[in-house]
Amino acid sequence: MRFAFAISLKARSACANWETAQRNLQRTVRSAMRAAAADDALIAVACHEEPDLTSVAAANVHILPVSFPEPTNTQDAGRDKARKRRAIGAWLGERLDGGAVYVMFLDADDLVHRDVVRHTLADEHGSYLVSDAYSFDFRRRLLQHRPEGFDWARGSCFVCRFTIDELPTSADETTSAFAQFGASPDQRGHLEYPELATELGRAPVPFPFAAAVYTVNHPESTWGRRTGGQRPIAPRQLVWPNGARRVLADEFSAPDLADDVAGTLATLASFATTTVERLPRKLRGTARTFFRRRKTR
Repeated sequence: MRFAFAISLKARSACANWETAQRNLQRTVRSAMRAAAADDALIAVACHEEPDLTSVAAANVHILPVSFPEPTNTQDAGRDKARKRRAIGAWLGERLDGGAVYVMFLDADDLVHRDVVRHTLADEHGSYLVSDAYSFDFRRRLLQHRPEGFDWARGSCFVCRFTIDELPTSADETTSAFAQFGASPDQRGHLEYPELATELGRAPVPFPFAAAVYTVNHPESTWGRRTGGQRPIAPRQLVWPNGARRVLADEFSAPDLADDVAGTLATLASFATTTVERLPRKLRGTARTFFRRRKTR
């Protein structure tokens, strides 16, 4: 059984900052490489312009240029992502000899846990859902952990098993089982992936650990650029700085994000509307001092 990460990279013309988009992708690929290392998983990036992946170059990292036109507006971003995924699916169909393959649909700015591939191949269930997850807020430089998952991310980083004859024959083929995992409004988007897998006889089970870090509130967020919004944080779900640095560096191979994590005072600032008495006991003294200083400024 093989495992592949399918990553769609948006066109340079659709980026606010191409250098930032490339750094995000490099970080994503690095986390996938860590997960893939022991099992020789494939990492495929479909793109219009070839990104700089020199820092993460490896035999199992493949850049797949596409020839179809770039999207002309943000509303077409989902269609472009789905079409690039189908290009990766067609490439897998040509490369693999029979059998089946697990494919993780991975965004070009998200991170995967080091044990994702190992667990999938050892357990061999039909599909896997990321429920327990983290999000890293670039604007606030804070890590949030939500064991029950984020509603807006349901179906993201989804893993499903496909036989070779269930893979698409081209980027434009939309009838295969693989191609059903698309983007709204033309197809069923990631929020419906669990139901779609169930209909295919592969009802998902959740990973038994926090399997992904969703990066949010950065300039290259497609959702943020389309809506102009910011993902909120829940103060009680924040990971304190030392723990956040360990998680990002050790479990998700993102030492640069670990170095950028905000300190304790910035984390406490997120509790500005929370009474001190509702904080964990060991933090109450620090919080009282912090809030007293804020009032005297």
